[in-house]
Amino acid sequence: MMRTTGFAALAVALFAAQPALAQEDKRMFVEGLGGGVVPTFDIADVATAGAAFGATLGYRVNPRWVVMGEVDYGMHEDEPTGTEDITTLHYIAKVGYSLTGPRDRGWEATVNLGAGAVTFDIDGGESFTYPAINAGAKLAYNFNPSFALVFSPQGDIAFSDEDELGTTNAWVWPITAGVRIAF
Repeated sequence: MMRTTGFAALAVALFAAQPALAQEDKRMFVEGLGGGVVPTFDIADVATAGAAFGATLGYRVNPRWVVMGEVDYGMHEDEPTGTEDITTLHYIAKVGYSLTGPRDRGWEATVNLGAGAVTFDIDGGESFTYPAINAGAKLAYNFNPSFALVFSPQGDIAFSDEDELGTTNAWVWPITAGVRIAF
């Protein structure tokens, strides 16, 4: 009788834990993103807002904490003449905290902080890479454990050289949306 009760209790515990285990199986995810990138403050005198494309690779350490690597590619024109192309490449390592926890269906919200670098490449000129910090969020609507639509407003501050870019801190905001595939 004792053995049967123990097996029954174990079966009930495993059955009750099944949804949590199913979600944990989907620890990795990849995002494909598109949208815009907006320079602000002094860098806005140098570059215009433009299109952006990006990708994120993420890993859920546990239900609340996420580590991510994100790359965003921005396309700008120079502000004074509008004739020179300027591209920005943002590569940031991030730590995120899920405010909602992972969801099989419905809304999920995560805030993130990170560090990395931003490269400014001026068409026909030089390329400059500077250390950068990041703060942002990910708002996702999960259709199932494997597929979600995601909105990703981010803010990157590159610690630039005033002699090269005209400012010591280039604030650039990749604002993108796309899809997330979890596996």
